Amino acid sequence: MKVCKFEKMKEEDEIRQVINYILKEHPYVVVVPTLTQLQEWLQDISISWFHEEDSASHTTINNIEEYCCTLADHLITDLPLNTDIKKYIRECIEKMHKLVEDKADLLIDKIIKAEIYRLSGELFACCLRQHGLNARTLDTGTFMQMNLERKPDIPYIQESIRQYINENRDTDIFIAPLSLCKNVYGEIDFMNEKRNDYYATVASIFEADEIILSTELTNIYANRNCAREQHSLTYTEAEQLINSGVHLIYTDCITLAARSNIVIRLIDTHDLETERLYISSHDTESSVKAIIVQDSVTFVRFTSLNVLPGYLLMGKLLEVINKYQINVISMASSNVSVSMILTASRDTLRIIQRELHKYTEMVVDENMSVIHIIGSLHWERTQLESNIMETIRHIPISLISYGGSDHCFTISVHTADKKQLLNSLSQRFLERLSA
Repeated sequence: MKVCKFEKMKEEDEIRQVINYILKEHPYVVVVPTLTQLQEWLQDISISWFHEEDSASHTTINNIEEYCCTLADHLITDLPLNTDIKKYIRECIEKMHKLVEDKADLLIDKIIKAEIYRLSGELFACCLRQHGLNARTLDTGTFMQMNLERKPDIPYIQESIRQYINENRDTDIFIAPLSLCKNVYGEIDFMNEKRNDYYATVASIFEADEIILSTELTNIYANRNCAREQHSLTYTEAEQLINSGVHLIYTDCITLAARSNIVIRLIDTHDLETERLYISSHDTESSVKAIIVQDSVTFVRFTSLNVLPGYLLMGKLLEVINKYQINVISMASSNVSVSMILTASRDTLRIIQRELHKYTEMVVDENMSVIHIIGSLHWERTQLESNIMETIRHIPISLISYGGSDHCFTISVHTADKKQLLNSLSQRFLERLSA
């Protein structure tokens, strides 16, 4: 059983693309975002309402009604379905008009937002019904509850939704509004946007064996022939990448997927047809599976002033790194200096420099990029190491990190040299495989 999550839907054409993808994949649950235009109007309603500009709020709500009815006319040509969805739209609009008559309140603001999320989901479900699917909205504002840590309360969700699923066995596909849930106090709430992938991965309660996540993947380079064995990561490889600061998906997704043995497929929001990464328990042992880029990182070299012995200096450095919770991507050391690639603001770097000026000389080089070469890179594969080094011999390298993981070879370069490095690596390890 499959679950799909889509991150953005802006226009009618994008809605149609998502529908076509669903018809091809046949998922059991689809987690859909609120249409972009509706999101913008929601912000307008909140602003005008809290400024007690009632007429502006009512005008925006009327715009929402007109927009949704126009979408219905363009996407839902079946007359009975068109009539049903317009009736639903009118009921939602009337609720919102009444809600903005009340005094501005954060909880009521969330209730208005939830109405729009449900409306967007029902509109999408109706589009699928026109294509012959028995689609039903899954009101996650009722079934999806967060715990005190603001993470999905999986035991509660499993218990509360089981009866609903049993009562709707004839349903072909459930449509769940993205992010909509309730908090630990039973109030309407919304999952943090950064955790949307995790929100969707909770589909393990449906005993899913596969989840498809649509997300922005501009930093991932994989084999263009899309042969799955060429871009298949293990849970361990994906988790190590995320922990090093690479944005793939929310880190708890990997833990939950691994626990339930759910395969994760990553597709690009701009290219739904191409699978970019495949994450599972199976290791294909391909030499190079993918190349992933991190930009806007900083190279820092700490050179000892011989005030502290080496072991105390290293301890002092790590103490400061921990104190300011700095993400260190890679690190190399010698008997006189320690070099790091890290992510930190200029203000944080200045603070570090003040704390360490008695012990080290600190050299900072910004505008750096990090290239992670992902694959089965065990140290015994000496030919692969030499091939990588041979490929990048003409490019200035600031730092190389290898040996800390059997799955990742990390190279740090100036951002100006990134494109040349990526082209060289892709031609050597990726494009040749798709010939």
